[in-house]
Amino acid sequence: NGNRSASQLAQAPRIPAGTAYGDRIVGPPLQGSAPPGIGDPPVTAAATVYLKLQRVARDRKRPADEIFTLYGLERFLARLAGSPFAEDFCLKGGVLLSAHALRRPTRDVDMQALDFQLDVDHVTEVVKAVCDVVVDDGLVFDHASMQIEQIRDEDEYTGLRVSLPAVLGRARITIKLDISTGDPIWPEPEQIELPSLLGGTVRMKGHPLVTVIAEKTVTMLQRGTTSTRWRDLLDVAVLSDRFQFDAADLREAAAQVAAHRGAELGPLRTLMDGYGATGQAKWAAWRRKLKVEDLCEPNLDAQVERVLTFIEPVFDGSVEDHHRWSPDARSWS
Repeated sequence: NGNRSASQLAQAPRIPAGTAYGDRIVGPPLQGSAPPGIGDPPVTAAATVYLKLQRVARDRKRPADEIFTLYGLERFLARLAGSPFAEDFCLKGGVLLSAHALRRPTRDVDMQALDFQLDVDHVTEVVKAVCDVVVDDGLVFDHASMQIEQIRDEDEYTGLRVSLPAVLGRARITIKLDISTGDPIWPEPEQIELPSLLGGTVRMKGHPLVTVIAEKTVTMLQRGTTSTRWRDLLDVAVLSDRFQFDAADLREAAAQVAAHRGAELGPLRTLMDGYGATGQAKWAAWRRKLKVEDLCEPNLDAQVERVLTFIEPVFDGSVEDHHRWSPDARSWS
């Protein structure tokens, strides 16, 4: 249950470096010990991590500030996994996909609250308690300066967004936590392992991939060519390139999401006609900005076709439940 007592909130666990943190986290051993809450990070640990992350950025040919932010997201999740609230959240979005080896620049964590009181006061107390979990990773979260605002999607309230500043040596970063309740998770949350930038993993609950695909493709069905959620076109196509899926699982997950949203499953292709004519310039700009040219088609219509080849037979009923998707053949059989 997400509603903890004041005593539980006050008793944030202290996690030693370089050990198995319960059965959840294995972190890289570092020197120094970070104090809870606000303060200066230990020089040795922070400086060591700072330099290591700069090397990671050079090796991956990614901006250093992006890598610092990813590290901040990862280390917040490490603290969450070592807190009393670990079972109250389920990962979704870009951080979840990175656990499945999908490289995707992201500056926020998407989480679904499970059996959780989603209001500003309660989320504030939970985030403070998570920040007070001590991990020797050189990072210090400034929870006193965090800001929380409502997330509105097409004028509908969908959750809360937490902006949380942090310090890592000379780096000043802000991570964003999008916390929502909502779409059903089918068949159920699964344990995922999020690789750490500097070795080890963070283990948490996450959305199963069929739920990830269902949420994104039902959104396409609802919005058609008015959507500017370019990342959904990228994610669904790349997932279809890398994993097998059963038609029955995808159809059931999509049916549950559609029913929850009051949408009706049906053919998607006609709703996507003309997307290239209206969206090509924005698609091209988005690809350049996020530096994902190697992951997706330069032509928007070609990218849409990759998605439709995979999901349209599920939506229009032309594949039966026993059929399976082959990522190598890019076909159903």
